[in-house]
Amino acid sequence: MILPKTPLYQAKTDAEFRIRMIQHIKSAYKDILGKDANLLDLPNGLDMVQAKIQQRLYDISRGEINLLRDEGNEQLAA
Repeated sequence: MILPKTPLYQAKTDAEFRIRMIQHIKSAYKDILGKDANLLDLPNGLDMVQAKIQQRLYDISRGEINLLRDEGNEQLAA
């Protein structure tokens, strides 16, 4: 995979990349996330924000866009 030569993608560790990615998301998507951007400071913040965005898409599209995890299907696949 070819990554852009920007500071975001030139992190030396996974932890450093995670911190940079969270800062990027906060600045680039602050208008969309609003106060939910503060969730990114929590240890599972990325997962929480992802779940909220998936739920928003589902609600706005009236179920046409469904990125929500289907718990029943995950159990069947396991």
